[in-house]
Amino acid sequence: MVAERFDKIWRGFGTGLFLALIGVVGSLLALTLFPLLCLVSPDRVQRQRRFQSVLKLCFKLYCLGIRLFGAADIRLTGVEKLNGLRGVIVVANHPSLLDVVLIMSAIPRAQCIVKAALWRHPFFRFTVRGAGYIRNDLEPEALLAACKETLAAGNNLIVFPEGTRTTPGQPLKLQRGFANIATLAEADIQLITITCNPRALYKNGAWWKVPARRPRFVMEVGERLDIQHFLRYRSRPLAARKLVAFIDDYFTEKLLDDRPGDGSETPHRVLAEA
Repeated sequence: MVAERFDKIWRGFGTGLFLALIGVVGSLLALTLFPLLCLVSPDRVQRQRRFQSVLKLCFKLYCLGIRLFGAADIRLTGVEKLNGLRGVIVVANHPSLLDVVLIMSAIPRAQCIVKAALWRHPFFRFTVRGAGYIRNDLEPEALLAACKETLAAGNNLIVFPEGTRTTPGQPLKLQRGFANIATLAEADIQLITITCNPRALYKNGAWWKVPARRPRFVMEVGERLDIQHFLRYRSRPLAARKLVAFIDDYFTEKLLDDRPGDGSETPHRVLAEA
């Protein structure tokens, strides 16, 4: 009992520590390394690549630190499928605060649509500008154009189609924006499923209320969807609806049946029936 209580207190301390590190390390990078990268990288594309590489390395080290500290277990499966990933929309479910960290630690050339407030932040604005992230307050036409431009440049756009973290016990509610981008940009989709057992860092849950046992985050890289399978429908709005329905079914089945696998069975079956 004493050991279990100490472990829970230790994990609670670790959770707070690593949440704080996001802000501390992010601010330090924005004040030191990132301004230097801007000075030595006058070319915008080269600057974005360097920012993306630094952020990916930082998130990999962050995940390693969480594991070594014992705050949580982290397992990434199927990441070999991400080698050489270019110009793809990465679509994932969103159960916890750690999701974007897991994905960005494994995805090359990662791009995000971020809150406009970060562009005005005294520190983080250097990061989001340098990495070429896309503001979420752009007009629809400008947002679509920015997404198409970054995908055409070979960047991979991370999207959580729910728009926010999943409410525990509630079904996923996917918005159609990502499907409109995918069909208009004619970009393939890489599916990623994230689970956390027992639940931690979930929506409406206090971060300091750690579960009784160590949470295990699993990120499973699934199938890459060929957008041409959906563009064969007679109109783009219909293609977008079909894409949303397919991904909704995919996540529902994956999250109901959390058995180990490479994530390839369901897409092949459903696409064959389309």
